[in-house]
Amino acid sequence: MADLTDPIASLGKFLNRQVAHLGAAMRFGLSAMWFGVRGLFSRRIYPRHDLIVQMDYTGARSTLIMVLLGFLVGASLVIQTTPSLARYGPAELVAGVVGVSILRTLGPLLAAIIFAGRVGAGFTAELGTMAVSEEITALDTMGINPVGYLVAPRFLAACIMLPACTVMFDLAALIGGYVVGIYQFNILPEDWFNITKQFVKMSDFTFGLAKSVVFAWLITLVCCYKGYHVRGSGIEVGRATMQAIVICLVLIIVSDTVMSLIYNFLYRMGIVS
Repeated sequence: MADLTDPIASLGKFLNRQVAHLGAAMRFGLSAMWFGVRGLFSRRIYPRHDLIVQMDYTGARSTLIMVLLGFLVGASLVIQTTPSLARYGPAELVAGVVGVSILRTLGPLLAAIIFAGRVGAGFTAELGTMAVSEEITALDTMGINPVGYLVAPRFLAACIMLPACTVMFDLAALIGGYVVGIYQFNILPEDWFNITKQFVKMSDFTFGLAKSVVFAWLITLVCCYKGYHVRGSGIEVGRATMQAIVICLVLIIVSDTVMSLIYNFLYRMGIVS
């Protein structure tokens, strides 16, 4: 009888551990949000300079890669889509396809993936190294809240700069698609802009920005939580970084799907246009 119940007991223990981790992660994220906002009005939580440094690290230094990859994504989308559209209708319709797909889905999604690989991995490695070298314990011993001092400025910087990076990625992708459409497929600039105006709405842009804020919260939460709770040797820092990036990628795609379903539901209800 015990042999039959062992798998069920193991499954229950596994689910219990995962629920406990989820609860701890949510408390960790809410604490980071609370300290991040409070830190704007109180220098005792974290120095203002730390927030500026993190904004430079997460946003300003990501500009080049966001612009470059955004331009290439927009150009590639036009190159692959235009021949298929030309078989069934005007090739100019590619302008609307590119505008909607970039602003609503591809821009926020790809910008978040790039952000997770570049910035999120850095967060996990930095905090993991501090945890292994007991710097986090030292801060706690000195009466400094480690979450407020270390995590809050990273959290706030990511929530500010990922939407900014998304805007840069979107703009570069739209320019890349425009350049290829005009010079490779001989689409008139007037037709391109007219089709874009017909297809693209302001809600596409705002929806993409809302997605980027959610992605920033998820990336920072996962990466900082995994790095903050690293225990053991330096090898565990690498493992935590790998796990954090994998979890981030899964959560980004899952949350993107869920938010798209919610948007479509609201669109059918007439709440959004």
